[in-house]
Amino acid sequence: MKGDEKGFSLWEVIVSLAVVMGWVLILTSFVTQGNDQVARLRDTLFIYERLQGEVLLEAAEPTGREEVCEKDFCLPTL
Repeated sequence: MKGDEKGFSLWEVIVSLAVVMGWVLILTSFVTQGNDQVARLRDTLFIYERLQGEVLLEAAEPTGREEVCEKDFCLPTL
C-alpha cells in the first residue's frame, strides 16, 4: 500500500481467498476419506458380529461346519 491508504488491495483479497479455498478443499478431502473409512469399518463390524452369532449358534447346535464365512471374512467354529 502507498502512504496513507487504508484497506486491502484486490490482489491481497484474491490471494487470501485462494489460500482459504485451498485449505477448505484439503480439509474436505480428509473428511470425506475419513467418512469412507468409518463406513467400511462399520460394515466390517456388522459382518463380524453376524459371524460371531453364527459361531455361537453352531456351538449350541453343531452341524459339522469347521468355519462360517461371509464375503471375505471367515471365523472358525468352536
